[in-house]
Amino acid sequence: MNEQKLIEPIPYDDFRPARDLVLERLREAILNRTLVSGDRIVESDLAQMLNVSRTPVREALRVLEAEGLLKRVPRKGLFVKGITKEDVEEIYAIRISLESLAVSKAVEKITPAEINRLKQLVDLMRKYTESSQADKLFSVCQEFNDILVRSCRMPRLIKLVRVYMEYLEQFRTISMAKRERQIVALNDHEEILQAVIERDPIRAEMAVKKHLTGALEAFLREEGLCDKSEISK
Repeated sequence: MNEQKLIEPIPYDDFRPARDLVLERLREAILNRTLVSGDRIVESDLAQMLNVSRTPVREALRVLEAEGLLKRVPRKGLFVKGITKEDVEEIYAIRISLESLAVSKAVEKITPAEINRLKQLVDLMRKYTESSQADKLFSVCQEFNDILVRSCRMPRLIKLVRVYMEYLEQFRTISMAKRERQIVALNDHEEILQAVIERDPIRAEMAVKKHLTGALEAFLREEGLCDKSEISK
């Protein structure tokens, strides 16, 4: 691993399990391309950089290897495989399926208080879109999505959606950077909210699929991803 590619150490005041913190930090470094395809991963260097023992690093690396973000080359070690266009498309396809199911159930189970909060969040989206405050807009969109998914009242489904939301967080930051996409996203959220208010599961599913498909297209258009390249054997 290139020594110049610094990853911020784990903060002392975060009391989540060390493996989870290391996994989150390393996954983010791969997705935002601090670590790029072909970078060699050295367990001891990462442990020192993140200021943790080697055990949580080893555990996190196993997860990332299972997820396909890392690749082990015999007699050479562990390397970053990175994210390809095909990976992004697959992840979005999974998320579209999961969130379509979640919103169809949420329409049946969401409470008036949750709907009121969604209305407030859409108002904030409109405000931040008009004032071009991308960071605040992104945060509000995250809360909207979180409330919508949680309101399906299906714990296993919620957990699965959150796993893929972690992957897509970096992608969504890029796709939401342009004002044109922000305006489209605002309209999408207004459509989703209206379908939820009217308790229309089919319309809600269609609105979610439209929104996520648009997000995928925006990301690929803005960022682009190289085709898979083999790590030298």
